[in-house]
Amino acid sequence: MGFWPNSEESTHHRSEDFRNCFLQVQTDIREIFDLSTEEWDVLLVPMNGSLAIESVIRTFGGKVQVQTDGAFSQRVAQVHHDPHAPWSFGVQHETNDSRLCDISQCDIVDAVSALPYFDFPHQAKVVITVSSKQFGAATIWSLVMVRRNFWEQANPLKGYLDLQRYRDFAMISETPCTPSISALFSLEEKLSGFDLKRFRDRINDRYQRLSEVIIEVGGEIKGGRPVLTFRLPQSLEIITDQLWYPPGSEGWMQAFMWSGSDSEVEEMRETLSRLKASQI
Repeated sequence: MGFWPNSEESTHHRSEDFRNCFLQVQTDIREIFDLSTEEWDVLLVPMNGSLAIESVIRTFGGKVQVQTDGAFSQRVAQVHHDPHAPWSFGVQHETNDSRLCDISQCDIVDAVSALPYFDFPHQAKVVITVSSKQFGAATIWSLVMVRRNFWEQANPLKGYLDLQRYRDFAMISETPCTPSISALFSLEEKLSGFDLKRFRDRINDRYQRLSEVIIEVGGEIKGGRPVLTFRLPQSLEIITDQLWYPPGSEGWMQAFMWSGSDSEVEEMRETLSRLKASQI
């Protein structure tokens, strides 16, 4: 520890250790998503995903054509949708109903809950994801990938939502404001030796094992990987605090297959299997 501005951090955000970590995370993200330095900027932004999306939209004009539907698409549409806007926006994966959306024509893509399980949408101009969901790092940094030739479309913007401010500071591997320093080191650790195929295979295996038991007990499954969205028959009840209940769930529950340990997955499978046995 030292006499840093943030007493619980092991270093500060102007230190050499921080800059090295910043650079390593950028390098790893480029490798995982196959992003060339000539075509793409990789920005590490100390915001949650919703704020990073807000920053992107406001930096590039403040209005977008929202081309996907769902809860997260609607949140953006309520504030920023304009059918005449020059740029289109879409959510790659709507987690509330586990649905993969068509974002093939979208300029700005919310990939917060999509990457890296799904392929990176290289046709887009800006892609946003976060450190703390599928990558499993501490909360929270946003990863904002911007095509370099798209910056010429940016509008002057004052304040800390100006994405250009983060681009400028990224040139010296820093941020314009105090970030969660330990969370960036957490992300560096998660990305070290990251194996994309193993990550996807693990999710697929978990999803398959749990979904088979749900179907066997007469449950329903909505959508698909990497989020298991299911509902059990009314005659069955599962008591657990390990599942997510989406807003207005009407009995639907969710298990995010990138979260939890393998032993917790097996425990959930056994719990569901006991429900099957209770039907006999």
